[in-house]
Amino acid sequence: MQRLGTYLPQDRLRALANNTVLPNRTNGSAIFADISGFTPLTEHLTQTLGPRKGVEELSRQLNAVYGALIDQVEGYGGSVISFAGDSIIGWFDEAAAGSSASLRAVTCAQGMQIAMKAFEELSLKVVITTGSARRLIAGDPNIQLMDTLAGKTIARLATAERLARKGEIILDEATRAVLGADAKIREQRIDAGTSEKFLVLDMLEHPSQRQVLPALNMSALSAESLRPWLLAAVFQREYSGLITFLTELRPAVPLFINFSGIDYDNDDEAEEKLNTFVAHAQRVITKYDGALLQLVIGDKGSYVYAVFGAITAHEDDAQRAVYAALELKQTPKHLTYIQALQTGISLGTLRVGAYGNATRNTYAALGDDVNLAARLMTTAAKDEILITGRVQIGIADTFTLEPREPIAMKGKGEPQPVFAVTGISHHRATRLPEPTYRLPMVGRQDELNLIDEKLNLALQGKGQVIGITAEAGMGKSRLVAEVIRLARKRGFIGYGGACFSSGTNTPYLVWQPIWQAFFDLDPEMPQRKQMRLLEGELEDRAPERVDALPLLGLVLDLPLADNEFTLTL
Repeated sequence: MQRLGTYLPQDRLRALANNTVLPNRTNGSAIFADISGFTPLTEHLTQTLGPRKGVEELSRQLNAVYGALIDQVEGYGGSVISFAGDSIIGWFDEAAAGSSASLRAVTCAQGMQIAMKAFEELSLKVVITTGSARRLIAGDPNIQLMDTLAGKTIARLATAERLARKGEIILDEATRAVLGADAKIREQRIDAGTSEKFLVLDMLEHPSQRQVLPALNMSALSAESLRPWLLAAVFQREYSGLITFLTELRPAVPLFINFSGIDYDNDDEAEEKLNTFVAHAQRVITKYDGALLQLVIGDKGSYVYAVFGAITAHEDDAQRAVYAALELKQTPKHLTYIQALQTGISLGTLRVGAYGNATRNTYAALGDDVNLAARLMTTAAKDEILITGRVQIGIADTFTLEPREPIAMKGKGEPQPVFAVTGISHHRATRLPEPTYRLPMVGRQDELNLIDEKLNLALQGKGQVIGITAEAGMGKSRLVAEVIRLARKRGFIGYGGACFSSGTNTPYLVWQPIWQAFFDLDPEMPQRKQMRLLEGELEDRAPERVDALPLLGLVLDLPLADNEFTLTL
């Protein structure tokens, strides 16, 4: 139970335990702490210790680093609200007892920079803003509820972060105004885009005392009350004590989607709008067996970060990610307030697992390709989906793509190739050709005899079904080729269909190319023309069954309206 609770911010966990509700609008100070140096550290550890021991040592160091930062936040009465990449976002509420939220946040930031000296390979930059903010909950409780901060105070974090350098603490003017002369300033910087002024802290003369919070009554919490706040796979592993099995290096596909159109400061319906969009995104991503991991509100819109292949791996994870992105691009009518979507998708080896300390954890997928996908998201035009060259290699036959200008990435010697996804490729179905093999079929005589028997029964008008299943490399394709050869010798005409495992939720998907080929339909044609041709084919082949035409709508993916006959079925 204790571990399950660590996936929630401390103040949210206390509210659940005390059966109270956190205010939707609040005043205080926000802190953004960004760690850099994990990518070269990962490479060094995997090269010197090997992949398995390397990821174990990396996980140990990640927990130590995150733990040191989390201890500082919670030690001064703050809560770590969310994680974004290699960074954390915390909140110090003004209503909490003790010194001002600004003083506690800046004291925490100084403690963070001191703690980071123990990690020579890594560096930290910290940003603090002060003002009002909104505390929002978004997401489908059957998938995962997400806690987030929003509003101008939070947007300023992202603005200031762009001005911050390694080892620095940056304050906004509101924070400096609260601290007054206690905050010694080294220099000031102005954001060119917003003209906002930010200040580089030199030192804080009279820091805050640490704030010891009362012990949390975990017995007041049940697993059922915590379940909506965790991904199902993470909950099951934590509940079973198997969370260590989630931590490893594995190939995965990160997907970032930036969205805008919600006024978090002035719209009373902002939480409902955010919740509706995030829940929709979660359902689409879950449909393709991905996981939405993070929700972040920034100064240039908000974004969600999802990953495919981190929890459950598939051979077609790249295709699943692109299918999900295309489906999300088709914004439903109830989400018309979402103004634009910018999407970036990459593919690479990520370090996945649960990171944090004894009081606050997150499940994350981190790595160089996560940063690359985020960069593609910010590069993409409105409603554009950009992918890397690695993704393009695996999906080129499934989607229509257009090359874009390569982008330079920090740490990469050459500019990275970029492609835009413009749609799904529709290949016209044809009759099955007879595969050509130079050598004759050897073995499988029992299987061939059974198939020969079924072909004879089919010739007598008795339809048959043969299933061929086996592990990869056992000769399924060669046996199917022999079936086609035998069938053609007997005068059969063959049709074939195939689909990816990501299509398991689409009825009769594998049958669509078969029926399209049977009726000689081109999926690239306008649907109205396909329906006219289909009706003509049916009148020629089975005029007595034209009234059953609407029944073919599902297997051909055509909007054929029901008639008097089909309505009675």
